[in-house]
Amino acid sequence: MGLTELRAHARLHHGVFSRHEANGLGVTDSQLRRRSESGELERIERGVFAIAGVPTDWYQRARIATLTTGGVLSHRSALVVHELDGFNAGPIHVTIPKARAVQRRDVVVHRSTQFDQIRVQTIRSIPVTHVERALLDYAGHVGRRRLDWAVDAALRQNTCDLGSLFETWVGHSIQGRNGSGPMRQLLDERDARDPVPDSRWNRMVGRLIEDSNLPRPVYEHEISGADGRFLARVDLAFPLHRVAIELDSVRWHLNRASFEADPRRKNRLTIAGWTLLTFTWSDYVDQPARLISTVESALRNAA
Repeated sequence: MGLTELRAHARLHHGVFSRHEANGLGVTDSQLRRRSESGELERIERGVFAIAGVPTDWYQRARIATLTTGGVLSHRSALVVHELDGFNAGPIHVTIPKARAVQRRDVVVHRSTQFDQIRVQTIRSIPVTHVERALLDYAGHVGRRRLDWAVDAALRQNTCDLGSLFETWVGHSIQGRNGSGPMRQLLDERDARDPVPDSRWNRMVGRLIEDSNLPRPVYEHEISGADGRFLARVDLAFPLHRVAIELDSVRWHLNRASFEADPRRKNRLTIAGWTLLTFTWSDYVDQPARLISTVESALRNAA
């Protein structure tokens, strides 16, 4: 055991390691000091080193942040490592115990009284909070729309379910806890039987409709004919009114093949007694009132 093993370890850990890890591989403090003085190693901070010349990237900086703070990657940074749709590298967030005092200008440090409740996972050689805790932490720092998107992504990718989210909320629910209120509201409004929207835009239009005091639409609704044969899956639907909505945008439609603009399919829906409304991104952004008025008229005519 020694420097050869240390280099192999570093290659698997983004080129960085702690003095404790090096000692565990048989490398002494004096060896670390000599290698640092020779330029073979780079001393990042007390007790943390990097192999000289290893390219720096976000994941390396994230691991350095956990090593130098003694914390775990959390909040939106944890969601990046969990590879949730829509989350890309950005400011690095770590969570440490409340009793520990750490100040870093290059890292967002959160001190938590519930640090011992974190179920730590190691992903890509980085310790991160489990996805449910990461979502709860994230809920305390973003608005409802972004929280909806994050939870939708986690459900769509099967990284958690509403049951595990609820259990995490219950286990962490204390007065004044950041994120507890928004997460509770979201969970109160969700039903485990509801399909998860295929895209952010589907959820955005659904929220616009709900906020306008219209009936709550069903996402990703499958429509069958009188003979039971599958006709189409539509982005949003009001099954009791037999009104369907298609959101026509390549940019926002993640599953275009599920319902492409096929006139024959639209004809089949019409024959089956459904009213099909089609909206574009411009309708949502530039004329939301007209969009709502159109949906309202379709529901009223179908009543």
